[in-house]
Amino acid sequence: MTSEGKRFQASVSMMRWYDAKGGHFEDEGVFIDQSGNRRIGEVPQHRHQVILNIYRVDIGVKYLFGSQWLLEANLPYESKVQDASVEEIEGIKYTEEQWEAIKENGFIHHRNETYTGLTDSEVLLGHFRIGILTEKDYFMGRIGTSIPFGKTEEDPWKLGEKGLEHLHIQFGTGTFNPIVDLHYRLPIYKGLATSTSLRAKIPVYENSKTYRGSNEFTYSAGMSYRPNKWVSFQAGYLGIYQSFAHWNGEIDKNTGLLFGMASMGTSITTLFNVPLSVSLLLPLHQKTLYDDTEALDVGNFEESDAFEFGPLVSVTVLYSF
Repeated sequence: MTSEGKRFQASVSMMRWYDAKGGHFEDEGVFIDQSGNRRIGEVPQHRHQVILNIYRVDIGVKYLFGSQWLLEANLPYESKVQDASVEEIEGIKYTEEQWEAIKENGFIHHRNETYTGLTDSEVLLGHFRIGILTEKDYFMGRIGTSIPFGKTEEDPWKLGEKGLEHLHIQFGTGTFNPIVDLHYRLPIYKGLATSTSLRAKIPVYENSKTYRGSNEFTYSAGMSYRPNKWVSFQAGYLGIYQSFAHWNGEIDKNTGLLFGMASMGTSITTLFNVPLSVSLLLPLHQKTLYDDTEALDVGNFEESDAFEFGPLVSVTVLYSF
């Protein structure tokens, strides 16, 4: 909600997500003959290892109309820095030809590259009320959609089967995805309050490249304390469930994740009544949905490539006018 008497609010958020890690075991290589012809062949087991660092800038705007309605939109831009390598498995011997094929196969899957671009935007209509269950509690419900500004890739599984360079990293889904967001805040005593939220984004169709994004559910609960009008503190729990995405109806095993994070932060009102917020999120638990335990136990070395995320730091500046 914007400051009293103000109709517009602009925000700039900067985020850094540290050291997302993924990887998988592999037993194929790409062999290239003297004529440049490429073929995929079997090689000894090895591992692909990937580390991803994400930087994000998000510009948002909100417009308050009427006494209880809010329209908001954002425009995010991301930089994804990927560090990739192929690794030997201890005790396994590789010929020079095999290792060259292994490196080439690793390159078509994952590269030491930086990818940048717009990601999917969102437009939301919100309705808020004060005094739902008690005199000063606060509820907001928002509905809207994502806007497919982010770049999407061709089916990486089909390209990989042909030994061709591809990318698993997506900047968007290529579809308009419905969003529902609910937030409730309950004052407890003086500046102390508790809050909870639930958000769902559910793709309902696939894009022109046969990709259908993951269902995403985000839920949180926490406490906040405001000792005066200049500063506040927050702490809580954030949970995220991401279902499998699909390519042409087949699951993408590199997606699908359930994880929880501890969140803590502070907001300070600076000069000219401009709030500055700093937040830190630390992973508590993570689980990929792809079940590879049986294959790993029997030595087949099958494994999901889904990223497991590290700490996240964000800084947000707001200005109402």
